[in-house]
Amino acid sequence: WTYLLDIKAVVSTQSTGVADYTLDPLLAKYCEGDIKQICPEAGEDQVEACLRERIMEVRSEDCTKQVVRLITEAHSDVHLDPLLLRACQKDIGYLCGRITPGRGQVIECLQANEQRDKMSLTPTCSHMLKSRVQMWSNAYNRAKQYDSALEMAEDLYAAVQASQNKHEILAYVLLSLGLLIFVAFCGGRCSKGKPPSKLY
Repeated sequence: WTYLLDIKAVVSTQSTGVADYTLDPLLAKYCEGDIKQICPEAGEDQVEACLRERIMEVRSEDCTKQVVRLITEAHSDVHLDPLLLRACQKDIGYLCGRITPGRGQVIECLQANEQRDKMSLTPTCSHMLKSRVQMWSNAYNRAKQYDSALEMAEDLYAAVQASQNKHEILAYVLLSLGLLIFVAFCGGRCSKGKPPSKLY
């Protein structure tokens, strides 16, 4: 319950869902050109979200590193991703309330629950989590272009793989069931044999 109260406090104090990017001097310094190019109409409290969502469009190496850092930090601590925190507030409180925030453990908890039962998460949380998996995948793909950024993105790769493995396992199970049904059907047809021929 204490953790749930902490979540409510964070959500209520970050009603915009994102932070003022000018409070991050490295981001403001290295992403100035990309911000003007990619997010020209975004307010100061919308720039971080814009850059994270459109990381594939970031051109400069220095800005890419900063955006990868933002995404990695938010993956590590869900409190740094207010949009995901708000969407999954009830799910985290109910399913992951005893998980200590940090090191991506809350995200892992949500993914593990969805892997066990796809209906365990609320639709809002499930949808936002899927969008975050895509964001992590994009961030990792961009980080691969720069050695200094790739090390930061290792946890993102693990999170993306966890999500992909879930779908691969589901596909394998469905394929196996399909083969069993097919074999059973063919076995039943073959076991009937041909009707005895008439004697005249």
